[in-house]
Amino acid sequence: MNETTVGPTGRSPVAGFTRWFLLRGNRLLVSLAVLLGIGAVFFVVGVLGIATVTTPSRVMWYLNGAVNGLLTLVPISVGVNQIILSHEFGSIQDLYERRTDITSFRERVEERTDTAVSSPYASTFFETLLSSVSDAAGALQRGRDRSKDDRATGEIESIAESVVEHADRANDELAANGTSMLQTLFVVLSYDNSQQFHEIRRLQNEFPDRDAETGEELQRITELFVEIDVARQFLKTVVVERQLACLSRLLICSGILAVTIAVVGIFTYRDLAGLVVPRTLLVIIAGTIIVGTLVPLVILGAYILRVATIARYTAAYGPFIPESSD
Repeated sequence: MNETTVGPTGRSPVAGFTRWFLLRGNRLLVSLAVLLGIGAVFFVVGVLGIATVTTPSRVMWYLNGAVNGLLTLVPISVGVNQIILSHEFGSIQDLYERRTDITSFRERVEERTDTAVSSPYASTFFETLLSSVSDAAGALQRGRDRSKDDRATGEIESIAESVVEHADRANDELAANGTSMLQTLFVVLSYDNSQQFHEIRRLQNEFPDRDAETGEELQRITELFVEIDVARQFLKTVVVERQLACLSRLLICSGILAVTIAVVGIFTYRDLAGLVVPRTLLVIIAGTIIVGTLVPLVILGAYILRVATIARYTAAYGPFIPESSD
């Protein structure tokens, strides 16, 4: 899966790298970058003599601990993932109700977006929703009473422009990057409609006697916002499940490899350290063994960082507005 996307413009290089590291970057590439960093640090301290690689007992102590840790970490992590994924199972009645709920949701979205049959693809589905939001806000701009120059007219114009701008920007990003469910989620995570939802509800409350057409368009936008939030949360659930399933598979494969490397190191490193070999070569061998045993832990960290970042992004959609955007 290609996970390289074009981030929003105007982001600083540090913020862009942080976003890539925590969320957008391919998890295997992120893991590789971390492992290379660890290997580089160990090589430097080993060559400088800060790390004593010529003392086999220290390496043996690490490898023994690594084997014990891996034999605990991998089964527990995979077990927790399987518990999280177990909600996919259920009785016939539970599965039937879940399926009918999804169908009812799609039919409701089709009705509110004037679509005959909504797309089964996440990117196209959200493009339809966002286009409907933009159209409703555009109709709100075109249908306002230009003969009035009051506070309500100005506020309605301002919120309509903001809704159109944000929806069109998200649609453009979907068209450029939304080639998969994961990429689509990255785009809709950046679409923050909570403030707009609040402002529209405030307008509905402060100016309830506004003309019927304006009231209908405001109500339509709020209903579409709710559908977007529900669809985004459902997409998040599906993506996180897929990420955890992929993590379980990688943990098992890398865990077996790491334990094998550690066991081979336990049986061979003491003899290697006793041979007359250049210190640099011994540092490389020790560093390779150490980095190899850290692969499962680094992969676990890379995926958990993404899942935790997604959870943080979606924790306050809808009813609340985050106090900060860090």
